[in-house]
Amino acid sequence: MLNSISQLLHKTFQLGSGKEKWKSLGLHFILITGLILSLVDFTSAMSGNTSYPCIPGDVTLMATFMVALYCLRNGRPGCAINSVFLIPFPVYFFFIARPYAILPVHSTLQHSLWALVGGFVFLLLFNPSKLKLALFYSISLLTVAFHLSEAGRLPDALNLIWQRNELIFNPFLVLSAVFAASFLVAWSFESSLHELRNKVAEMEMQFSQTFRNFHQGVMLMQINRDEMDNPVSLQVLRVNHAFETLFRINSRELRNIEADIIFPKVFRQSFDWNNFFLHSKKQKVELHIEHLNKWMEMYVLHPAKDQLACLFYDISQKQHNIISLKESRKRYKVLLEAIPDLFFIIDKDGIYVDFVIKESDLILIKADDIIGNSIFEVGFSEKMSRKIFQCIQNAIRFDTIETIEYALETEKGTAMFEMRIAKLDDQSVISIARDITKRKVAEIRLEEAKLKAEEADQLKSAFLANISHEIRTPMNAIIGFSRMIGSPDFDLEEKNRFIDIIISNGKLLMEMINDMISISKIESKQVIAKKGFCKINDLMVELYREYSLEVSSKPIRLKLNNENANPKFGVATDKFLLTEVLKKLIDNAIKFTSLGEVEFGYQMEGKTKLRFFVNDTGIGMEPHHLDRIFDRFHQIDNKMSRKYEGTGLGLAIAQHYTNLLGGKIVVESEVDKGSKFYFSIPFEDGESTLKVIR
Repeated sequence: MLNSISQLLHKTFQLGSGKEKWKSLGLHFILITGLILSLVDFTSAMSGNTSYPCIPGDVTLMATFMVALYCLRNGRPGCAINSVFLIPFPVYFFFIARPYAILPVHSTLQHSLWALVGGFVFLLLFNPSKLKLALFYSISLLTVAFHLSEAGRLPDALNLIWQRNELIFNPFLVLSAVFAASFLVAWSFESSLHELRNKVAEMEMQFSQTFRNFHQGVMLMQINRDEMDNPVSLQVLRVNHAFETLFRINSRELRNIEADIIFPKVFRQSFDWNNFFLHSKKQKVELHIEHLNKWMEMYVLHPAKDQLACLFYDISQKQHNIISLKESRKRYKVLLEAIPDLFFIIDKDGIYVDFVIKESDLILIKADDIIGNSIFEVGFSEKMSRKIFQCIQNAIRFDTIETIEYALETEKGTAMFEMRIAKLDDQSVISIARDITKRKVAEIRLEEAKLKAEEADQLKSAFLANISHEIRTPMNAIIGFSRMIGSPDFDLEEKNRFIDIIISNGKLLMEMINDMISISKIESKQVIAKKGFCKINDLMVELYREYSLEVSSKPIRLKLNNENANPKFGVATDKFLLTEVLKKLIDNAIKFTSLGEVEFGYQMEGKTKLRFFVNDTGIGMEPHHLDRIFDRFHQIDNKMSRKYEGTGLGLAIAQHYTNLLGGKIVVESEVDKGSKFYFSIPFEDGESTLKVIR
């Protein structure tokens, strides 16, 4: 509502801005109010509703206000103010002219006086000019003198204090006092104004000098407003030398020209600059002047009412440095990402500031999860966090490189890291974390391999020491009993027994030699599975017959268990390797069974596997020996090598052959209850080489 009224007043009375606006508004108010009051008084006089009608006075007064309003409406406020010099005419008709005066002339002198004093006040409010005050003072003196003359009291003008009660003091003295006071006010005002003008001139000169010599480009603009006091456009007032140099343009080409014409010429960019300057709240903006290949930082200031000052800073070098830094940062980031390490910047308080990590690394880190967090909050144990913090302090204080190894639980398992902490500056360090999981695993495996190699050396030494005994024993038996056969001291029955001993020890010696040859071939990777069709039942029967003779003289029962009764049942495999595996297992079972039963055979395991087994009721094994019985040169107890002869290679050879056939030997055993060895050979039903021969 108030805004609408204000806009209506602006549009109706063509008000200016600032002080001029309020001055114009006050002048309008006084003139319109006076016109309305005089019009009301005139209407009352014409209708006979007033006790003291004075139509000429009302007409003169209305004419005075109308003339003043006419001048004001036509943009001539000085003429409107000068209408104050017409006050004596209404005074004459209202208070002096005998035919029209509202009261007797001798009793209206004070009315004339106060009307003239009002003129002084009017001039002080709207134009405190000493010349106009002096002129109005002269006219006022003449008016009062004329009034005294008409009242027949002109001689009283020489008296200081009057005898009558109309006035206390002489009216000339009153006017003179009012004039003197008004003149002093005007003189003080003009002196202050003159002093202010001098200061403004001095400041303008200093400003102009500073403006011209300012090392940054400056453009000063004037805001043009419409009749509603709304900013509508900008006009360039002036620019300094730095602006001319910066934009390679002459100030004469810009002065007093609309900004929307100048800006496209200067900046050569399609942009609504008027809208930006007049309505945007931004005080700072960066510009890229393409045709000059320059970056500018522009600051918008408001040095005075309806004025804008634009300061242009050439930040081209700064921008080039920023671009170079960004490119350098990008290069270093690419370089860092190519290095399989994690880089962290940590401040002296243990807070993560920045990091570089490859997306393919073992651990995935989001910026929100680490930036701004402490080393005590990102997953380290309390002990490790304190250790890292102490290393940070040592690195900053002593400029050393600290190294820490730690384990970290990740989604992919436990990872081992080596962290190196080095000083960046007095406030921060760089932490380089390297994933050493593979290295640690390799070190562990190397250590295990070393231990195994050392153990293998010990086993080989034990094997060589034992094999020398194992070889000498049958050799001595063969040589000794061979000599005894030729001796006439023994009968035929004894010599036949010697021959059996020689044959038995010869077989044992041959077995040792074969095992050593087999292990040599395995180590040189000369053993290859050559699959062909093998009749399983025939093979099992042959083994049964062979070992039945061997155990016939021992308290051991040999048992064969074949699931498939078809004598022609067969499977594609390497018959030699399969036979050797079964022989090694049966030999092992017979060797460690002094009394009881040895059972071997096979059974179907689903439709894709054929399972072979060898069970015995021998001495059995402790659980902790089960994983090592397939190691080369290993025997459960070296002391047992004296009771149970052998090289300790049989089961290792059997396991290797089984692997070549596509299986793995598994053992189950209990001490004094026996052992169970079994393995499976894979095949495919239908398309496999497993066949039933009819």
